[in-house]
Amino acid sequence: MAPQGQPLRARIYAQALVISCGCLATCASQAMERPPLSAACRDWDSHIAELISQHRLIHELDDDQIHEITRLFYQAASACSALRFEEGLAIYEAIPIGPVASRLLR
Repeated sequence: MAPQGQPLRARIYAQALVISCGCLATCASQAMERPPLSAACRDWDSHIAELISQHRLIHELDDDQIHEITRLFYQAASACSALRFEEGLAIYEAIPIGPVASRLLR
């Protein structure tokens, strides 16, 4: 009787292992899903707008730099508004602006 029980038990364990791996793969793929591109556009818009505001307040960029960054900002926002999310995100990512070097007092 023992020899027949071992293959059955091994098959049950193998099936349980396959099911567990499937569940883990499904859960992992759901956890790694990216937000919709429209949400990414909104987040970039908010982030870049805040950076522009900070740089204007601190005067770290000259007028020509602010003008070019603002032009790109509106170009990206326009692309996102026209549902060309990938184009808009690419423009947002290419905008040459980073955090202010001076510390803002709030």
